[in-house]
Amino acid sequence: MFVAAVLYGLLAYLVGSMLSEGVHTSVTTELWMLLVMAALVGLGLIALALPVRRAGHVLWRASQFGSLVALGVALFTLFMAAWLADTPLMLAGIVAALSAIVLNIALWSTNVRRWCHE
Repeated sequence: MFVAAVLYGLLAYLVGSMLSEGVHTSVTTELWMLLVMAALVGLGLIALALPVRRAGHVLWRASQFGSLVALGVALFTLFMAAWLADTPLMLAGIVAALSAIVLNIALWSTNVRRWCHE
């Protein structure tokens, strides 16, 4: 989860640099929304990664929900990259999506659940 959080931080930085360079006004709102969502997902993943080892049922489910939100943000990044035809954003979206998929597989598998309840 820490690796995915770093990737979402880098995604937020990339979107912020795109906004500082200047973009068309028709996509400014969506890019700001992506920037905020990527930053919040990164912070949320860090906050949820800390208690996963000794997590009770509620914290473990919160981590699962956070991983699903991370996947949604990655898919929104891919949508924005396709809409803007921006290759660096597409690459960042692919990396974020792959990390979110791995994170979801890890959190939704039964082995992790058994590991958390030891």
